[in-house]
Amino acid sequence: MKAPAAQPLKPTPDPIEVGSFFLETMTTGMYEDPFHCIREYIQNGFDAIQDAVRQGIISADDGRVLISLGGSQRSPSLSVRDNGTGIPTDRAYSTLVSLGASRKTPALHAGFRGIGRLAGIAYATTLRFTTSAAGEEIATVVEYDCGRIRGYFSPGAEPVDVRDVMRSSVTTSKKPAAADEHFTEVEMLGLVNLGKEFVDLTKLQPYLRTISPVEYSDSFDYADRIRALADGFGAPLATVHIELRQKKERKPILKPYKNSYPTYKKTTFSKLHNIETFTSPEHGWFGWIGVSNFPGEIVDEMAEGVRFRIKNIQVGDAGIIEGLAEELTAAGSEKRLQPWAVGEIFLTNPKVVPNARRDGFEDSAAWRDVRREIKELVVRRIIKLVRSASSTRSAMKALDDALSKLTSQVSAEIMDQAEKTRLEGLLKKQLQTLASPEKLVGADPKEVSRLTSKFKELAEFLAKRAIVEPEPPEDEEEQEDESDDETGDSDEDADTEGDDASDEEEEDEDSAPVTRKDAILVVLKSELEASQAERLADAIVEKLAELGL
Repeated sequence: MKAPAAQPLKPTPDPIEVGSFFLETMTTGMYEDPFHCIREYIQNGFDAIQDAVRQGIISADDGRVLISLGGSQRSPSLSVRDNGTGIPTDRAYSTLVSLGASRKTPALHAGFRGIGRLAGIAYATTLRFTTSAAGEEIATVVEYDCGRIRGYFSPGAEPVDVRDVMRSSVTTSKKPAAADEHFTEVEMLGLVNLGKEFVDLTKLQPYLRTISPVEYSDSFDYADRIRALADGFGAPLATVHIELRQKKERKPILKPYKNSYPTYKKTTFSKLHNIETFTSPEHGWFGWIGVSNFPGEIVDEMAEGVRFRIKNIQVGDAGIIEGLAEELTAAGSEKRLQPWAVGEIFLTNPKVVPNARRDGFEDSAAWRDVRREIKELVVRRIIKLVRSASSTRSAMKALDDALSKLTSQVSAEIMDQAEKTRLEGLLKKQLQTLASPEKLVGADPKEVSRLTSKFKELAEFLAKRAIVEPEPPEDEEEQEDESDDETGDSDEDADTEGDDASDEEEEDEDSAPVTRKDAILVVLKSELEASQAERLADAIVEKLAELGL
């Protein structure tokens, strides 16, 4: 019996429905921190600027993002405008109303899912996009009625197809634009709920400095080394110029890294004296950590802990590195040491992808390789530096104390051979300690150099000192005289003694006795520069001479 012939599949009614509550997930439910919606617009502007650079529309240094605060106290507003490619008029509307249909790719762009654009719906009355591409004289305007949209997913509302929500809540129009303009501007008008916090400069400015792909401050001593590290890795740090405008005042946004950070000990600062760098071409990442005396946990929320970046935009916060440290022990105790350090990890591996909330990374083999390597190289290094810092501080203090004590001893008025040998041994020991990096982990190289120089000066001074043996007690001299009288030394013996005395005088003349000025110089050079010490020593000697001392 023949099997029945296969029948072609018949089309069935489409049962798939995407309801209005889906938009709640994409807006109010997407981000833990409301300020992240501003990051999404900065990220989109950054991508558009990088596209404009690749297309030759602007140079790499000409990318601009302007964040403006306006409106009234009761109804404030915030806008983000970039000078990237803009969107051509023939596809501007479809691009700006599509959901999860981005044409961008993770290899070239920071954002690529096509959902971040909706973030402002949760915090504004009206969300307006205006865009124009180079060479066009028309700008496209797309407005979202955010209040109406939020009504569709308020508690108790009937679900409505997302497409119907968009059709009823989004309008579009055209307006003239200059042909040489290319831009996209996002305006959140009539900020509501937590969105009103966006115009609080004490919150907005630190947030922008933390997450934005901007330059380091000129006052940060290690900026050039970090840029050189990125260039050498083949991944130069892409940056844009971001300004924050309120009324007529404009403030440039720069990364928060600096040379000194406050700690939980109110009067104690963690002062960087070096950075250590890391590279992994195999797994696609590089980074740096600051080296200081690590006196305590840093309390600068913008910089504490090592931060992760993709396309130079921060992903998550210091919680990522703390999570890696927590995995090192069953009790998770190493987590607490990570905020004692600052630093950045730049991820270049295109297979390492941020999650949709951009507070961490999607689980993948590539990310697991990276996190494993960072845990061993960076996290453990921070732990070692912090734990070694206490002993290093003690060692450096001991060296300082030894310098002061040895300076006094080397300058003593009388010194015999035994004392000179003892001091030479002590100076040699201090110099050996200073030449042993493993004994001074994390020590300030400038301070190590200063102490090394001072101990060497002491050693050189000691080498030139003449040995003066102490004179025998008077009773011993009397006994020797009596012994000489009893034995009746001959004239020949007297002549021999005279010759010996003459030899000793000649030796004294050949040696270079330490002068008053030499002794004064040793003390002064331990505190002052050589030229200053020399001038002051001359003045002191002259004054002593005037006083007849």
